Amino acid sequence: MIWVKRISLAILALLLFVVIAVAVILYTPAGLKVASWGAQKALPALSIGTTNGSLLSGFQIDDVRYQDSSMDLAVKQLNLTLDERCLLTPEICISDLGVKGVKFSMPKLPPATEPQQPSKPVTEISLPIPIKVDKVTLDNIDLDILANKVSWQHFATAATVIGSHVTLKPTDWQNIKLALAPAKDTVKSKNTSPTDVKAKSNATAITLPDVVLPMSFDIERFTVKNFELEGKTPQKVSLLELIASGKGSEINVEKLQINAPQANLNAKAQVTLAGDYPLTLDADAKIAMKPVNGHRLTLKAHGSLQKLLIDAQLKGKLDAVIKGQLSPLKADFPFDVAVSSKHLQWPIDKPAEFTVDNTVIDAKGSLKGFTFKAKSSIDGTPMPAVKLALNGKGDLNQVDLSSLKINTLGGVISGNAQANWKKLVTWDGELAFANIQPGLQWPAAKGNVSGKFVTSGGLTKQGGWFVKLPQLSVDGTIMKQALTLVGQLDASDINGKGDLLQVNTPGLTLKHGPNGMMVKGQLNKTWDMIAKIDAPDLSKSLKGLHGAVNGDVKLSGSMATPDIKLDLQGNDLGWQQLASLASFDLKGNVTPLPDMKADISLTAAKGKYGTTTLDDLKVLFNGTEQKHRLTVNAKGDPVGANLLIDGSFNKQTGWRGTLAKGDISTPVGNWVLNHPTLIRYDLKTAMATVGAHCWQQGKAGICLTQDLTAGASGQAQLAVRKFNFNLLKPFLPPELKVNGELGANVDAKWSPKTAPYLKANITMPGGGLSQQMSSDEHSLKLGWDKVTINAEMQDNALNANWLVAIKNNGDLSGQAKITNLQGDKQINANVKLDHFTLGFLEPIIKDYHKFDGQVDTNLTVTGPILHPAVNGLLQVTKLEATGRKVPLDIKNADIKLAFNGYNANLIGNIYTPDGQLLLRGTGDWQDMAAWKTKLNINGKELKVSVPPMVSLKVSPDLTIEASPTAAEITGKIGIPWGRITVNQLPKSAVKVSKDQVILKDNLQPVKEKSAVPFDITTNIFVHIGDDVKLSAFGLKAGLLGDLNIRQAGKGPMIYGEVNIAKGSYYRALGQELLIRKGQILFNGPAEQPYLSIEAIRDPDNVEDDVIAGVRVTGPADKPEVNIFSDPAMPQQNALSYILTGKNIDSEGSGDSNGAMTTALIGMGLAQSGQLVGDVGEAVGVKDLSLSTSGAGDDSQVTISGYIAPGLQVKYGVGIFNQVDEFTLRYQLMRNLYVEAVSGLDQAVDLLYQFEFN
Repeated sequence: MIWVKRISLAILALLLFVVIAVAVILYTPAGLKVASWGAQKALPALSIGTTNGSLLSGFQIDDVRYQDSSMDLAVKQLNLTLDERCLLTPEICISDLGVKGVKFSMPKLPPATEPQQPSKPVTEISLPIPIKVDKVTLDNIDLDILANKVSWQHFATAATVIGSHVTLKPTDWQNIKLALAPAKDTVKSKNTSPTDVKAKSNATAITLPDVVLPMSFDIERFTVKNFELEGKTPQKVSLLELIASGKGSEINVEKLQINAPQANLNAKAQVTLAGDYPLTLDADAKIAMKPVNGHRLTLKAHGSLQKLLIDAQLKGKLDAVIKGQLSPLKADFPFDVAVSSKHLQWPIDKPAEFTVDNTVIDAKGSLKGFTFKAKSSIDGTPMPAVKLALNGKGDLNQVDLSSLKINTLGGVISGNAQANWKKLVTWDGELAFANIQPGLQWPAAKGNVSGKFVTSGGLTKQGGWFVKLPQLSVDGTIMKQALTLVGQLDASDINGKGDLLQVNTPGLTLKHGPNGMMVKGQLNKTWDMIAKIDAPDLSKSLKGLHGAVNGDVKLSGSMATPDIKLDLQGNDLGWQQLASLASFDLKGNVTPLPDMKADISLTAAKGKYGTTTLDDLKVLFNGTEQKHRLTVNAKGDPVGANLLIDGSFNKQTGWRGTLAKGDISTPVGNWVLNHPTLIRYDLKTAMATVGAHCWQQGKAGICLTQDLTAGASGQAQLAVRKFNFNLLKPFLPPELKVNGELGANVDAKWSPKTAPYLKANITMPGGGLSQQMSSDEHSLKLGWDKVTINAEMQDNALNANWLVAIKNNGDLSGQAKITNLQGDKQINANVKLDHFTLGFLEPIIKDYHKFDGQVDTNLTVTGPILHPAVNGLLQVTKLEATGRKVPLDIKNADIKLAFNGYNANLIGNIYTPDGQLLLRGTGDWQDMAAWKTKLNINGKELKVSVPPMVSLKVSPDLTIEASPTAAEITGKIGIPWGRITVNQLPKSAVKVSKDQVILKDNLQPVKEKSAVPFDITTNIFVHIGDDVKLSAFGLKAGLLGDLNIRQAGKGPMIYGEVNIAKGSYYRALGQELLIRKGQILFNGPAEQPYLSIEAIRDPDNVEDDVIAGVRVTGPADKPEVNIFSDPAMPQQNALSYILTGKNIDSEGSGDSNGAMTTALIGMGLAQSGQLVGDVGEAVGVKDLSLSTSGAGDDSQVTISGYIAPGLQVKYGVGIFNQVDEFTLRYQLMRNLYVEAVSGLDQAVDLLYQFEFN
């Protein structure tokens, strides 16, 4: 019994060892390493890197590689975790299965083993135990299988399998790229034999097998994001989402969503894969692909594949509905389809050029025989509107269009046609049209046309074709001229090679009014055809065209050596008012085969196109392919030419010739070719070559210095030598003169694969220009010692530099580089101007008798060429501007404009005889659409003169701000002193009527343009000081007050008041009236002030202590004038006090009447001041005037004026006596005069004038 115990202990120990060994292998890392070692020993192609964990509790394996002759698999990381809770239950539970970094390559299939015997299809799969996978991730996968490449970044899913049912949990698949292997060339199949066609025509109905899923399934959600199919035209899908289930033969798609750049699709479907395959489908697509983006397409289908009903709709700018019934499983494919559309157009995404409306198409039958009908309305540009209706029938071998009807242009086109391709393609057709009126679409072609033509044709067994038109007839009227087209035509090419071409017509005649053309004859082995043109009055056939053309073209000879004879003439030709030609004559003989030979002459006379005229033209061409000559002699204005070209043509190599002579006349003289020049064109390379040569005029020349080659690639070197600017004299105005000469060299190269190369340099030695401003003034002159400009374009960049050395002045120099010429152009440039004086501009600044200054600048420009940054300084110094008629004299000025990237600062100091004017400003163009500037102007008591009317001292303190849409002016202006003298109103004071309307040539009003492109806003305060004097039309007054000038959107508005100082007087009614009260009130537009003025006669010159005067009140355009007195009295008495200082009934009425007479004369003379002044100017007397002076019996009428500067002459005639008085006054200096008077008494006086307040 001992051995039994020992055996039992041994068995127990062995079992214990096995259990422990299994536990160690399954639950310890050592077991995982042992399994890894065993796998590598069993599979030499397998290698495993590091391992962690255990087989049952979860493990991770890194750097797994399997490589043999047919495949290569590398896995960066593999992890597996089992659910230990399921180990004691009959199921498999995987908590986590993850694979990262897979690269798999299988360039070819492994060697094939013995073929497997086909087995019966599996109808059901059922697992004995459930499988549950909580998480599966496949990340960074890259597969290459037989050159089909697929990769993705992330795949995550979960699933359960219970018996024969699979549930796929929510699944995400992201960033997939698929590249299919290049398609291999397939062997072209031979032509289908008649037996094959017969077999196809005898096809039987399709019987579909019943499909039973071996396992039922539920897909809770399957999502694909960012899928791309790579290739020449990549296809992308941003989202695909599927929810589906299936059991037995039934499949249910609850949701299918696809989002792609072309469209977004949503669909659901149900299908049973048994019997007739019953199904339902509901799909909705929103199209995003241009040009049909914005459209919506829906599709509904139900029934079965034995009888399927479909309903498809397109909605949007285009609309269409397709409804029908199909039987795909039947051999003859029965169908019944209806298509309707209310509107179709082309182009789709732009204004329509063609539209198709109210379309209905019905087709019914099967492949053995079907019928169809359609109708539609078609319109477009430039075609006329068309209504179409047709009916027909057909089968797989033929189609018969039994009825065609088109309503258009007020008439009807009808016809029928048949085509058959059972053996060879043949067709027959007949088309008739009646009462077609082209004038409804093209007004210049009014008329009515009817006609008919019959045609037939087909293809031949030899690969050729034939066409017959046994009847062609058109008749009617166009442009009130009879139109006929009658004839027959047959044409064929039996073998399609051209050597058996035949054309035959017993006569084809087109006649329109007096104009016509006839073609008659045949072309076969022997050519005998003639085309005659007889058009004595082309204006009858085409409006705007006039003249006559007649002649003929004859074709004769054999097909191998045909002969073409041309004889055409034209007279008095012209097109509208644009072009005309008095006559042309074209004659010639051409033999095109086997080697071309020609003798052609063209003469024309007295042609004109716009401002270009042709006096005479002769063109001669004669010779053969191997040797020919072209002579061109043309006389005209502005260009004429005499050219002689010899050449030869080789069908293998191309054309080669010589420009033997050349003489071109232009407005800048005659240019003559210096020597015969080679010209070539190579057929193989498609390259033209022109030899080096020059066109010369005297010493000047325009030359190709090297042979020019031109084609897809090429090069050219051009030079301009000693081009004298005197040649440009015909193009310059007579007052502008330019002297000097120009030289230039240009080198250009180009090719398809590289950026073009260009190098140019321009040089101008000493020269200049002068502009005569007017006959009595000096001319503007600007000269230069040297000008050089160099530019080079290479590698998509342009480099340039320049130097302009101004004669007796500064230099303008700079350099620039522009990169990325074919893209976003960038510039890096420097511009420099040194010691450039402005004195040469003095002749064009007429109001200044002295003008000078100096400009210096050094600027750097960098950045985008349309929005560069600018850095540097622009400085104007020593600026001096003085003159007799200018408002402000400038003794010196220093203005600096500093640029700093996208902003600038201005500092200006302007010195005048009365003080300094300060300018301070800034600018910013960082955003070109919102640039902004600001300028401050400040000064104190600067004298501003506008001779001869205004002299002011102003103290400005203004700020001006501007942007692309608005400008704002704010600040204040002080006027402490001023002298304003108005002798007559300037022309600008008379405004153009607001009712004025200017019309264009077509009598449409011209739209007024805004003076400035932005809105102006102002808010300026003006203070008028107490030393501002006004003298105007008899008014001598002091002004003071405050005004506010405001503008916001509309015109300027003025608010405030101007007071007329006491002691001012106004000469009216022949008297000098004192202004007792004077106010001008502003409360709106400048031209509508309110007046409140009282002017009285000097109380010292009025009897009875009476105050009498004139009161003016109301708006300036309609003032109210009243005569008043204190004490109150009748108007005539008050007027008498104003005019005479006495009552109308007082004693001494004679004196009163004399005063009244004097007053009335004064009033009359006051109205004639303008006329008298104009007469004085005409005879050379300045400020000539008529007035009254004195009082009582000493009253006089005087005339005075200046006959020389400072010398005034005055002559007076007594009104009530015959005493004359002559006065001569001379101004010695300011306010000091010497005066001599001769009359009843003689006197010489020394006068000094002063004033005080």
